[in-house]
Amino acid sequence: MREKTPRAICLDILKNVKEADLPLDHLLSHSFKRYRHLTSLDRSFLTELTYGIQRWREKLDWVIRQFSNIPFDKIELETLYILRLGLYQILFLSRTPDSAAVNESVELAKRIRGKGGAGFVNAILRSVIRRKDEIHYPEMDSDPALHISVIQSHPLWLTQRWVTEVGVEETMRICTFNNQISPCTLRINTLKIRPRDLVDQLKEKGLKTNPTHYSEEGMVIENPPPASELPLIKEGLYILQDEASQLVTTILDPKPGERILDACAAPGGKTTHIAQRMGHRGEIYALDIHKGRLDLIKEICQRLGIKIVKTIRGDATQPLPFPRGVKFDRILADVPCSGFGTLRRNPDLKWKKGEREIRRLSGLQLAILSNLASYVKERGVLLYSTCTIFREENEEVVEKFLEKNSEYHLEAIDKTLPHKFSPFIQNRYFKSFPPKDGMDGFFVARLIKSHRPSEESNLSSLSH
Repeated sequence: MREKTPRAICLDILKNVKEADLPLDHLLSHSFKRYRHLTSLDRSFLTELTYGIQRWREKLDWVIRQFSNIPFDKIELETLYILRLGLYQILFLSRTPDSAAVNESVELAKRIRGKGGAGFVNAILRSVIRRKDEIHYPEMDSDPALHISVIQSHPLWLTQRWVTEVGVEETMRICTFNNQISPCTLRINTLKIRPRDLVDQLKEKGLKTNPTHYSEEGMVIENPPPASELPLIKEGLYILQDEASQLVTTILDPKPGERILDACAAPGGKTTHIAQRMGHRGEIYALDIHKGRLDLIKEICQRLGIKIVKTIRGDATQPLPFPRGVKFDRILADVPCSGFGTLRRNPDLKWKKGEREIRRLSGLQLAILSNLASYVKERGVLLYSTCTIFREENEEVVEKFLEKNSEYHLEAIDKTLPHKFSPFIQNRYFKSFPPKDGMDGFFVARLIKSHRPSEESNLSSLSH
């Protein structure tokens, strides 16, 4: 039996993105483990296809509409996936021969949809090749939001919103940024290795690195191999973590010996960074609602050599599974969000989340923040963070929280951070939007509980 090609595997991934609602990196990692016959070149090609099709889906669909004699919403879903797969190669991959893109796509369609599906795919792809210069796109002058939506492949509701909020030029810049390939950023595990030593070891493996702009523990790998082939990662010398995510822990500013709760902890990047910042001294409780996600945290802690983290299963919107009276020096509420600040790394989110989902998430975020408020010590820190850029999920959540929790106040973050972070400070919030210095979009609010006589508490009855 013929082994599955990268194109056939990509087709499976495209179906699973929608059916299983799983992130692209998870699906790719699973595919690399399942299909051991894939070479390094195959894995790179599969990654390029998977991310590229999701990144440019709106533009691909615009072209399909122009060349299809069947109404777009009547095209069978699997046939549509195959058309996107073939068309992406024709329009975006100059090193892939058009003939290979067409032939492989037709072969996939024949196996899945029969001769009729194969003929339909063949006709559209060959028409695009012949008439590529005749493709018509929306004009900027007549409809800027639609033009940007198609040319930069973003949902129309999103470009319409950004054109209204930040203007046409800034919207184009944001969308262009979102279509860039995200850098391979890692966080050095300083509990195991010094930064300069890791630089030297990676150099010996043929990899060149650069320090990140803002994170003291961050590093960017130039021209990286697929994530599954990165050296020294299994030894726990570093983990993959984008710079924006690293800065959340910087702003939390954990101290050695403190008791800290990471209330939405999985997959564990920030949890382990907190332990690192504490010098591996103190208590950290990692809360998540799903057992499988807690297992991921345990796994990463073991790999990084971290032993001060205790995983707890619980719902952050409900009373927490701690003994009565337990309080924390700091609580991180890195809440579930729409993720629109991470479109470089997660282009599929553009097509999964809409304005209705954003409104639903804002209610969940407020419920989490409100529930956690009673677990913070007097003069303690409750840090609210998201990796999205919408006011409904950020400023409005914090403002509603402060209206009902008078014992809290918003701390001026610029007093606790080096001057280099000042471009990100907006009305006491730390916010990366529009994108600055290549940083993904994110939001942080540092909430301080006012001074009152504190209650003594202990966690001796809490199981590990």
